[in-house]
Amino acid sequence: MNLHGQNELQFSIECGEAIKSPIESSVLLKFPDGRISKLYSDSKTKYDFIDKEYFTSKGDYTLSIYFIAENYGQDSIEYDFELNGDEIKTTISVKFDFKERLIKKGNIYEKGEEVLNGYVRINKYYNASKTIEISIDKENIGTEYYKGPFFKIKNNSTDTIYGEHLPGYFWGTLSYLKNDSTYMTRTGILDYEFVDSPPLYPDSTKIASVGSFGFRKKLVPFDYRFEVMLAKEWQSIGIGIYEEDKNFIWWAGTKEYYKLTHDFKIE
Repeated sequence: MNLHGQNELQFSIECGEAIKSPIESSVLLKFPDGRISKLYSDSKTKYDFIDKEYFTSKGDYTLSIYFIAENYGQDSIEYDFELNGDEIKTTISVKFDFKERLIKKGNIYEKGEEVLNGYVRINKYYNASKTIEISIDKENIGTEYYKGPFFKIKNNSTDTIYGEHLPGYFWGTLSYLKNDSTYMTRTGILDYEFVDSPPLYPDSTKIASVGSFGFRKKLVPFDYRFEVMLAKEWQSIGIGIYEEDKNFIWWAGTKEYYKLTHDFKIE
């Protein structure tokens, strides 16, 4: 049942400005062996932490989340997820806000009364398969609007591969690299209005870039690391409704991504 690699936990909780104090929330995590750990219990509007040795076993986990807003209401949920032991990082994000309920009438949505919303996002990250190859595309110099650097991703697996943000686009981050440590990471601009493009099919190649429009036409001499997240199935941008009642809506979802990394040097 023990994990064989390091699975870093990144936890965050946040309460939107629309919810005025006093508030109180707590997040508990039940492990596969039955023990329970307290991730958070306080009245702060924002809190986060990173723990590189938190997850020590694979199996079924349960998040228990409680939220009380004195002037708005209260509710709680339990949300299950599973770790298979190959994760390199797991993020747990919990957020709350207070806004109008969207009511579907025919093909349109109308705004209803304001209600509390809780959002639970769990992302699990794995190393990409070695059958997925990546290399810098030295021949692609870009344009005035689409700058480099550009990379070629070759899919030698039997899986269809999807982008993290849009199914057919592979937008990653660029970092300076020194002594195997990264800093000054550039994410670029993300534009979700791009026209539809097919995913990366087996035995096919796609171009990857820093964000939607690249970073710069020419990189200064240095060591760099490009990282891009892949998925084995299409991942929606948002998450769906998990539980809904008159005064509280819970949204929740778990997604899986595979990290593809390429280190390179500009002379």
